[in-house]
Amino acid sequence: MDTRSNHNALAFDVTHLMVLSIAIPMTLGFMTTPLLGLTNTAVVGRMGNAEALAGLAIGAMLFDLILGSFNFLRASTTGLTAQAYGRRDQHEQQAVFSRAMISALGCGLALLCLSPLLMAAGLG
Repeated sequence: MDTRSNHNALAFDVTHLMVLSIAIPMTLGFMTTPLLGLTNTAVVGRMGNAEALAGLAIGAMLFDLILGSFNFLRASTTGLTAQAYGRRDQHEQQAVFSRAMISALGCGLALLCLSPLLMAAGLG
Protein backbone atom coordinates (compact mmCIF):
# COMPACT_ATOMS: atom_id res chain seq x y z
CA MET A 1 0.00 0.00 0.00
CA ASP A 2 1.28 3.42 -0.88
CA THR A 3 2.01 5.52 2.23
CA ARG A 4 0.88 8.64 0.42
CA SER A 5 -2.62 7.26 -0.20
CA ASN A 6 -2.75 6.01 3.41
CA HIS A 7 -1.78 9.48 4.64
CA ASN A 8 -4.54 11.11 2.59
CA ALA A 9 -7.09 8.63 3.93
CA LEU A 10 -6.28 9.77 7.48
CA ALA A 11 -6.27 13.48 6.72
CA PHE A 12 -9.17 15.66 7.76
CA ASP A 13 -9.91 19.37 7.89
CA VAL A 14 -9.68 21.07 11.27
CA THR A 15 -12.33 23.71 11.75
CA HIS A 16 -12.82 26.29 14.46
CA LEU A 17 -15.96 24.46 15.53
CA MET A 18 -14.02 21.20 16.00
CA VAL A 19 -11.40 22.95 18.11
CA LEU A 20 -14.02 24.72 20.21
CA SER A 21 -15.95 21.48 20.71
CA ILE A 22 -12.86 20.11 22.46
CA ALA A 23 -11.53 23.29 24.07
CA ILE A 24 -14.71 24.50 25.78
CA PRO A 25 -15.40 21.28 27.75
CA MET A 26 -11.73 21.01 28.70
CA THR A 27 -11.69 24.61 29.91
CA LEU A 28 -14.83 24.06 31.95
CA GLY A 29 -13.30 20.90 33.39
CA PHE A 30 -10.14 22.72 34.41
CA MET A 31 -12.22 25.48 36.03
CA THR A 32 -14.19 23.13 38.28
CA THR A 33 -11.41 22.50 40.81
CA PRO A 34 -10.78 26.18 41.64
CA LEU A 35 -14.53 26.85 41.64
CA LEU A 36 -15.02 24.01 44.10
CA GLY A 37 -12.40 25.52 46.41
CA LEU A 38 -13.94 28.97 46.05
CA THR A 39 -17.40 27.67 46.87
CA ASN A 40 -16.14 25.74 49.88
CA THR A 41 -14.27 28.79 51.12
CA ALA A 42 -17.38 30.94 50.78
CA VAL A 43 -19.53 28.44 52.67
CA VAL A 44 -17.02 27.70 55.43
CA GLY A 45 -16.02 31.37 55.67
CA ARG A 46 -19.58 32.30 56.58
CA MET A 47 -19.33 30.02 59.63
CA GLY A 48 -16.84 32.41 61.21
CA ASN A 49 -14.54 29.60 62.32
CA ALA A 50 -10.90 30.31 61.41
CA GLU A 51 -9.80 26.72 62.17
CA ALA A 52 -12.37 25.29 59.75
CA LEU A 53 -11.25 27.74 57.06
CA ALA A 54 -7.58 26.83 57.60
CA GLY A 55 -8.43 23.13 57.44
CA LEU A 56 -10.31 23.68 54.23
CA ALA A 57 -7.35 25.54 52.69
CA ILE A 58 -4.96 22.72 53.64
CA GLY A 59 -7.34 20.10 52.29
CA ALA A 60 -7.81 21.98 49.02
CA MET A 61 -4.05 22.33 48.55
CA LEU A 62 -3.49 18.62 49.22
CA PHE A 63 -6.29 17.71 46.83
CA ASP A 64 -4.82 19.91 44.08
CA LEU A 65 -1.32 18.52 44.68
CA ILE A 66 -2.40 14.89 44.54
CA LEU A 67 -4.77 15.40 41.61
CA GLY A 68 -2.20 17.43 39.69
CA SER A 69 0.44 14.77 40.26
CA PHE A 70 -1.53 12.36 38.10
CA ASN A 71 -1.81 14.59 35.03
CA PHE A 72 0.95 12.47 33.47
CA LEU A 73 -1.55 9.64 33.06
CA ARG A 74 -3.96 11.79 31.06
CA ALA A 75 -1.25 13.39 28.94
CA SER A 76 0.56 10.16 28.09
CA THR A 77 -2.66 8.29 27.35
CA THR A 78 -3.80 11.03 24.98
CA GLY A 79 -0.54 11.01 23.03
CA LEU A 80 -0.30 7.24 22.76
CA THR A 81 -3.95 6.92 21.73
CA ALA A 82 -3.51 9.60 19.06
CA GLN A 83 -0.51 7.75 17.64
CA ALA A 84 -2.41 4.46 17.56
CA TYR A 85 -5.41 6.17 15.97
CA GLY A 86 -3.15 7.67 13.32
CA ARG A 87 -1.85 4.19 12.51
CA ARG A 88 -5.42 2.86 12.56
CA ASP A 89 -4.32 0.32 15.14
CA GLN A 90 -7.51 -0.53 17.03
CA HIS A 91 -5.75 -3.18 19.10
CA GLU A 92 -3.15 -0.69 20.34
CA GLN A 93 -5.85 1.85 21.18
CA GLN A 94 -7.55 -0.75 23.36
CA ALA A 95 -4.21 -1.74 24.90
CA VAL A 96 -3.42 1.89 25.78
CA PHE A 97 -6.85 2.21 27.40
CA SER A 98 -6.38 -1.03 29.36
CA ARG A 99 -2.92 -0.04 30.59
CA ALA A 100 -4.14 3.43 31.59
CA MET A 101 -7.17 2.00 33.39
CA ILE A 102 -5.05 -0.53 35.30
CA SER A 103 -2.57 2.21 36.21
CA ALA A 104 -5.36 4.54 37.34
CA LEU A 105 -7.04 1.86 39.43
CA GLY A 106 -3.70 0.86 40.95
CA CYS A 107 -2.85 4.46 41.81
CA GLY A 108 -6.35 5.00 43.22
CA LEU A 109 -6.07 1.94 45.43
CA ALA A 110 -2.60 3.00 46.56
CA LEU A 111 -3.91 6.47 47.45
CA LEU A 112 -6.80 4.92 49.32
CA CYS A 113 -4.49 2.65 51.32
CA LEU A 114 -1.95 5.42 51.93
CA SER A 115 -4.50 8.13 52.76
CA PRO A 116 -3.81 8.07 56.53
CA LEU A 117 -0.09 8.55 55.87
CA LEU A 118 -0.73 11.25 53.26
CA MET A 119 -3.04 13.08 55.62
CA ALA A 120 -0.50 12.97 58.44
CA ALA A 121 2.27 14.17 56.12
CA GLY A 122 0.08 16.93 54.67
CA LEU A 123 -0.94 18.19 58.09
CA GLY A 124 2.68 18.04 59.26
